[in-house]
Amino acid sequence: MLSTIDVIDAYLTGRPDTDFSTVTGRDLESFGERVREFSAHQTPEIDADQHPIYLGGWPSANFALLGGDMILSSLLYSGQVLVRDPIADWFSVEQYRVEHMMSARPGFHPSGEDAETRIRRTRAFLTTVVPQIMRMRPLIEAGIVVPVPSEQLYFQERGRIDLLRRDIETKLSIDPVAYATRFSAEEIATEDNVRGFFAMAPGPEPAPQIHKALRHGVRYFAREFTLADRYGVTYTAPFAHERYLCQEGVSPIVGTSNRVVEAILRSGLPVFHNLTPEVIRDVHDDDTFGEFRSTLHQVYQGTPVEDPAAATAYVRDQENALLRPLINEGEKAASRGLLARLGASLSQNKFAIAAALATDTIVGTLGAATAITVAGTFADDAIKSRRGSGPVRIWSALVAHTQRASDEVTRVQHAPAAVSIPGTPWGIPREPGMSISVTAGQLIWDADPRALADTDEEERSRLGVYGPCRCGSGQKFKFCCAGLR
Repeated sequence: MLSTIDVIDAYLTGRPDTDFSTVTGRDLESFGERVREFSAHQTPEIDADQHPIYLGGWPSANFALLGGDMILSSLLYSGQVLVRDPIADWFSVEQYRVEHMMSARPGFHPSGEDAETRIRRTRAFLTTVVPQIMRMRPLIEAGIVVPVPSEQLYFQERGRIDLLRRDIETKLSIDPVAYATRFSAEEIATEDNVRGFFAMAPGPEPAPQIHKALRHGVRYFAREFTLADRYGVTYTAPFAHERYLCQEGVSPIVGTSNRVVEAILRSGLPVFHNLTPEVIRDVHDDDTFGEFRSTLHQVYQGTPVEDPAAATAYVRDQENALLRPLINEGEKAASRGLLARLGASLSQNKFAIAAALATDTIVGTLGAATAITVAGTFADDAIKSRRGSGPVRIWSALVAHTQRASDEVTRVQHAPAAVSIPGTPWGIPREPGMSISVTAGQLIWDADPRALADTDEEERSRLGVYGPCRCGSGQKFKFCCAGLR
């Protein structure tokens, strides 16, 4: 399966320097062009028979930085996982034509930065991310993980995404203050590298500011959900906030309550320690996990979605009869089977799966669009693109666990609120003042600081354009960043 890894390999083949921390600015610009060319013509190999998923709310957006046991274990229970290509998105030109937070990753060509600063930022990003992507090579080459560019899709589908965002906001008829009480600021992802960190002005009425912050979270969710739907995979919510948006925002859009039902796999799926991309690749198609994935889909596909009570009873009975024995086999594999021989072990943690279902016979009719609040622009096309026999999963979730995004993604820095007043939503001060407070948040640091160091200005001044380039490549400025725009 072709991916950006092949672009990296082809570009570095035969080069004396394969270290992105010292590649010249001109060569980095050329590399970016090749990445854009590849992304424009890439056709991801999505196998619908593998029941692929997208892990929303950070894991799929930061797949190269995954390090938590739960998400890595979930790859064993998923046939394919769609992820976002960080290299393609960094070099995308479309990212500057869609809305982003100021704290988002700046990409290769942010406005207002000179060539040397841009190259230094790009070098720092690639120096950190490329080795992490290479670590995931076994899963990508095996077709288990499928990277796709996202920014160009967000630009192409911006009207559809905005329509979905507005409709979800309408469905979430909840008071902003109550919303902020239910979810902390750092639970709300607004960018691939940012959760929370909302700037708030103190005052007695925080609701308008909270509502504005929540809209950024819904926008981010709408983009991810649309990406998953565009490629025909099931959006899966690993964390509470994303699951809430699926339950209260997406399900009402697809159809009325008697047409969509949530089924929960109550048996705990084991979480394994010491999983690596190589181990996951080697075990992924082992009989135990392959049979589990096939049986899981059979159970959900046969769910009687017209009757929630019957659906609950059906899933419970099928789970006990078909899935429970396979789960037991998976646990045995960690103690004396293939997993144990490869170095993995069974942890004390478990998680379950929840899925919303809708029958094809109902949502596939010509009249379905009239019953959908967005007039079919989003939901009708979404269901048609994945139509098959039996129920179709609209979304799924990983539930019954205590893991947070920072537990599953590496390089996450947590920061408490700059000013936090107990008893107020997100700690926003109620007394008016002249200073801005920032809520708690999480930020992914994905740039190697060593690549951001400036060149010795004294030596550069003495040698002029033949002095070391400020971008830190070690090349002379004349042959590195001179002339780049």
